[in-house]
Amino acid sequence: MTPGPVVGPDGTIYAASNAGVLHALNPTTGADRWTYDSGQTGGGDLSVSPLILPDGTVLWPTPGRGVVAVSSAGQVIWSQKTPGHPTSPASLDGRRVYVGDTSAVVTAIDMAGHDSPTRAWTIQVGTVSTGSVVVGDGGRLYTTADSALIAIDDQGPQARIAWRADPGDGISEVSAGLAADGTALLGTNGSQEWAYRFDGKPLWHAPRMITCSSPSVTDTGLAYVADHSGTVHVFRTSDGTEATTYQATQAQIWSATVIDAHYRVYFGTQSGHAVGLDASGAPLFDIDLGAPVDSYPALTADANLIIGARNGTLSAIG
Repeated sequence: MTPGPVVGPDGTIYAASNAGVLHALNPTTGADRWTYDSGQTGGGDLSVSPLILPDGTVLWPTPGRGVVAVSSAGQVIWSQKTPGHPTSPASLDGRRVYVGDTSAVVTAIDMAGHDSPTRAWTIQVGTVSTGSVVVGDGGRLYTTADSALIAIDDQGPQARIAWRADPGDGISEVSAGLAADGTALLGTNGSQEWAYRFDGKPLWHAPRMITCSSPSVTDTGLAYVADHSGTVHVFRTSDGTEATTYQATQAQIWSATVIDAHYRVYFGTQSGHAVGLDASGAPLFDIDLGAPVDSYPALTADANLIIGARNGTLSAIG
């Protein structure tokens, strides 16, 4: 399996595997610019991605129990242990970074002392979590744990749980979705997609099947949610009505969808295919990658799709 790739500001593609090696790849040739071997393996099928800070530092959630900071040249700067396997780090401005982990602990790390960052606070939000932290405005964070969506307020030296919403619709294995108006989305292994207001009050819920796919939300208020029926639902975040539906495969979709500026939709399937659709649902491509796709794809500035498969291959599709 290949955890989700990330494209840096200079076009470098950062991708890793559960074998514990982080690769910085030339976007034109796919050749390694450098690699970093953490010496750790594991992480199961947890799909995580590195975070690129404004100065080019790469924060990588290793397949072990820790986060490592690597310079843009591939040199280790620092590392920090986490109680469980870390999920994808998140940050609003690069000065404070948030890391969740599978033990349902969220940690805030201050980056002011860049060579020796300090842990600002930790907070326990549940029992088990496989969702990454999502950063909103005004110090509000969102994560998922067990079967719930949790809103956390960063109050500087400490954090508090603002609210916890649990519709009892099965466990959640995905990250929260967040719309520009503060609407937060919860995907579960149940039969519904759930939406909540900024204050935690229920806003709407809409039918779909089990999802291992985190919602992708556009600036125009559309949420793309893929599920185990091979369907991509497009919900209006304001009221939960379905704007459109794409049924391009009968295979389960575990990866998140990626949407470009023209509302073209890209995803990978458990049958091992990379699929691209235009805004009307007409096929752009359907390419057999030779192994199931668990991880989340990425788009480069020149519209190449970067997608990894469970056989450890990373592909660029133009």
